Amino acid sequence: MEWDELVCLMKERKAKPDKSLYEHSLGAKKRAEALLRRIPHPKELEDCLLLHVFLHDLGKLDDRFQEKLKGERKKAPPHAFLGVELAFRFLPCGEPYKKIALLSILTHHTDLHEGLYQGEIDREEKLIVGGKALSSPAELVFDLREDAIVSFEDCGLSPFKVRALYTLFNGLLRVSDWFESANLPAETYYLDSGKSVREAVLGYLLGKGFKPRDYQLRVLGRGGGYFRLPTGDGKTETSLLATPDGASKVVYSLPTITTTEAMRKRFEGIFGSENVSFAHSLLFLSLYRRGELDSKLLHRYAMKPVFVSTVDQILLAFLNYPRFPVREFALRGAHWIIDEIHAYTPYTLSLILQGIGYAKEHLGTEVTVMSATLPGPLARELERLGLGELLPFSEVRERYSSRRRVTVKVRDEGLLNALDEISGEKGKVLVVTNTVSRAREIYEALREKRADVYLFHSRFIHKDRERKMELVEGIERGILVATQVVEVSLDIDYDVLYTEAAPVDALIQRLGRVNRRGLKDGKAYIFQPEGKRPYLPYDKRAYSEASSLLGELEGAGSELDLLRVNDGFYERIWGRYEAEIRKPKLEKGLMMWKKAEKVLKTRDTFMSLPSIPEPFLDKAIELAAGWEELGEEEKLRATVFVIEHTVNVPIWTLEEYKHFNEDLYERFGVFGVELEYDSEVGLRE
Repeated sequence: MEWDELVCLMKERKAKPDKSLYEHSLGAKKRAEALLRRIPHPKELEDCLLLHVFLHDLGKLDDRFQEKLKGERKKAPPHAFLGVELAFRFLPCGEPYKKIALLSILTHHTDLHEGLYQGEIDREEKLIVGGKALSSPAELVFDLREDAIVSFEDCGLSPFKVRALYTLFNGLLRVSDWFESANLPAETYYLDSGKSVREAVLGYLLGKGFKPRDYQLRVLGRGGGYFRLPTGDGKTETSLLATPDGASKVVYSLPTITTTEAMRKRFEGIFGSENVSFAHSLLFLSLYRRGELDSKLLHRYAMKPVFVSTVDQILLAFLNYPRFPVREFALRGAHWIIDEIHAYTPYTLSLILQGIGYAKEHLGTEVTVMSATLPGPLARELERLGLGELLPFSEVRERYSSRRRVTVKVRDEGLLNALDEISGEKGKVLVVTNTVSRAREIYEALREKRADVYLFHSRFIHKDRERKMELVEGIERGILVATQVVEVSLDIDYDVLYTEAAPVDALIQRLGRVNRRGLKDGKAYIFQPEGKRPYLPYDKRAYSEASSLLGELEGAGSELDLLRVNDGFYERIWGRYEAEIRKPKLEKGLMMWKKAEKVLKTRDTFMSLPSIPEPFLDKAIELAAGWEELGEEEKLRATVFVIEHTVNVPIWTLEEYKHFNEDLYERFGVFGVELEYDSEVGLRE
């Protein structure tokens, strides 16, 4: 078959009921051209990239696909399989790029895995056009699949380079295909320039009555790096202002769903909701409440110029989770900003750091990392990855040394001994414990003394947790008893803190919840945790080292002193972090063509799993068992019910109280937990 014959056939056959295969293919190619104007790629591969997009749907030439479009048959063999050998004849790319392009076509609907299209290979399915076999792809597909499983070992490129090329080809193809099918212009995927980000941020600041600070103006357009800034000094705006001109997208990562939702709202105010996508594990619920379920793909896969998400949504790309090429494609040429870098365990931090190294080297990503308490050893590790100090500490040192928002006192007793003192406090009082059980115990004791006492921790179902979060941020007077959930990024400001001793970085975050604006004299009291293993849920050595530094916290004269104590703490415990960082755990995902499930399954010692508490369990099981009889709207409501009534339960608790129901697990991916639940105090363990 000659090229002209192929084009004529593409014009005759349909890709969709109202569109010819030629129109669809040309539309996808035009969107790919627009994407490549902003997405970094090897220029010598541009023709190959574009032609492979144009040829990606040749399997739709098949008679059976055409009959399916007309409603004359229910099923047809997968067109990605059927068309790949015909595409092979018309792709003039050199190796290994031709193989990568063909593999991209083969997997533009189904992610690569070891048994991909085995049934079609065994049946030797052929491309049938006009009743005749035009192509026999089985042998080529088998060879492509097997070569990919070993990462094209003999091609002369590193496995990381091969992977990055594959996600370039496949990410470009999938995004172009989706945008053409949805009739969306490619220009809505990327930034027109980094300058547009800086202008939007400056306009937002001026609109709020704030003049940009000198250090914010110094970083304008300077690209990636790391920096420290005190709480309340505009870290977010500073990082955005550093976005370089060439950035294709802003990707902003945070530790928690709560902080991601808050930042999403903030970004929509800065950039407009039409330019902001977001993702986290409760995305379905968020979009359902916004009436935007139809836009789930646009949000999940970062298909708007600004993307804000929990950091796990980025790590999933490197661990080969579903549609990982699209996730990874979003990082190409992007400005990836990682906020609250101090908030992660050694294990998760190691994944982030290895991801930074890969993204910088292979995806052309500019990375900016920030924290109010970024420790020296971590700064050195970032420098090893090629991230320089974006904002020299000498320029912001005075902002730390001039502030003393909190006076610290260390008490050699437990919090339970201070109940009368706490209940006698006026104004806004924050009590932080290290465990949920102790928070519940102190809450119930204080409720006997005062009515305006509130409880917040991680063992509330999602529906109640959202209500509690609004309460936490709106308290004007009273006592909030909480756990570590208040440490990260919440915009709360209390008058006095009563807290149990914890690792130094956690304590400093808790101190940051008091006198946040620096307008009063904040006070903090540190007490000793009680019990047989008082260090839990923290690492025993980290807790021990922190205990020996409590006196230095008490003597801190400024936030600069707090920073020095934190640096000293990390110097003592950095060996554990370094041991994790040096393990090539993320490389296993980057080098393997299958999900790196074990990496995520063991990423933290204190792991929790989504579960339905006893009061809601029977209804959830009933919905799962009767799923096939439900209408579409009923299925939607059932899914929302299960998500809203799920709570994350520690794995050791779940092992003891787990109620396994096959329908519930297969349909919704959750367990039951045979424990009572109360909307006031949460899960009763």
